[in-house]
Amino acid sequence: MDRREQELLITKLIRALGTSLKNRGIYPATHPQVRNPVEKIHQDLLLFFVDRNELVLVITDGTLVFEGVPIFSLTSSLENFMDRLGRIGVPAIIFDKGLTVGDIDTFVRFLHETREQGLPPKRIQELLEQAGAAHIRVKPMEEEEEDDYAIAHQVYDNAVSVVVSILRDVRMGRIPSGAESEQVVKDMSSMLTRNRDAMLALTLIKNYDEYTYNHSVNVAVLSLAIADAMSLPGETKVDVGVAGLLHDIGKTQLALELIRKPGTLSVKEFEEIKKHPDEGFLLLTKMSHIRPSSAYMVLEHHMRFDKTGYPQPNPEHTVNPNSNIIPVADCYDALTTMRSYQKARYPQQALDIMTKIAGKSLDPEIVSLFVNTMGAYPVGTMVRLNTMEIGVVSGSGRDGEKGRKVVVLFDRDGKPLPCPEQVDLVEGGKATETDQRAILGTVNPNLYPSMPSENLFLSAAPA
Repeated sequence: MDRREQELLITKLIRALGTSLKNRGIYPATHPQVRNPVEKIHQDLLLFFVDRNELVLVITDGTLVFEGVPIFSLTSSLENFMDRLGRIGVPAIIFDKGLTVGDIDTFVRFLHETREQGLPPKRIQELLEQAGAAHIRVKPMEEEEEDDYAIAHQVYDNAVSVVVSILRDVRMGRIPSGAESEQVVKDMSSMLTRNRDAMLALTLIKNYDEYTYNHSVNVAVLSLAIADAMSLPGETKVDVGVAGLLHDIGKTQLALELIRKPGTLSVKEFEEIKKHPDEGFLLLTKMSHIRPSSAYMVLEHHMRFDKTGYPQPNPEHTVNPNSNIIPVADCYDALTTMRSYQKARYPQQALDIMTKIAGKSLDPEIVSLFVNTMGAYPVGTMVRLNTMEIGVVSGSGRDGEKGRKVVVLFDRDGKPLPCPEQVDLVEGGKATETDQRAILGTVNPNLYPSMPSENLFLSAAPA
């Protein structure tokens, strides 16, 4: 199985666990509606035990995670399953190799019949052993918990894999399904709701060799953040995210040497580039699980706010009201990414540039909303503290909009710290304050040695 197949299988088997628990409260223990899901779970788990000796299921910050894969799309039976785990106090669950149908049945029966709440892990383990579950163990949550940044990274990587797969299929002349695009967009949207900072931080991890794929995912994440700020309804938000994810799919129909050309394009070459929104629109109209609104957003993402872009719309053409979201996200990610023909701007520089072109290339209302959404010090902004230390903003602090989390990278003498330090500080502090760190202002990151974004936002991320 490839990774995507594993993720789909994980989602299916975890939902089967929830279904079995739900049905146990409706039917006798021997009824097929109870037994069949248990047997199917066992069959699916055996596929994972081929190369593993144990499998881990845990709830972290309200999200069910199996073997590092978060399950965001919850059914009523899954919500009931999570509720039972939480009420009893079940921490991380370890399924050992050798797991039997009887072990799973016993575990489900334990969840259904146990009326005690808030049990310590040691007591839960004793009860499972007494019931006969020989290959199921529990461990304290802190030993197995995965933080939000790790889960966000998994969601981001899944999205990149989907983009790679779709673009490969299109280049080979196949029309891919849009089902996986829709699912990863839902996962990203859920992760943004759960921990916006963790998801936005990943848009700063730039893989220059895989620019097309990372850029596509980054535009989707940023577009979803804007859609959140606009309070768009769920289905509309997904359409925006899918359009962001696939906004450049039409470039697969152009010559690779043209797409990868580092220098200035000739007039003829630019005319070729201008075809990609039309090509993308045609491709999306042929893909299943893609709604028309996403296709039109892809068609219109280069028309510009003042309608001087491409393709030029017919007089009777009505632009999708959300098509102006994608260009804002696209512009921000492009500006903050180093290319062969441009240096990467740091976040505040990018926002300043976007504010200047608002009303021309970009919708001024969406730009203003985006600037407010990113805040005075967007994630990724290098700042100087009142202690003269230098760090990078990694998220909102304990006081929300009035606070910031900063990863301190350099001491007051400008020397790199051996290990980045995550600090939670107040905003608007004064330089005279010595008892608490606060941001004095922004710093040009080009003046300091670079540090890999992945090390910055993952190794120093808060637990």
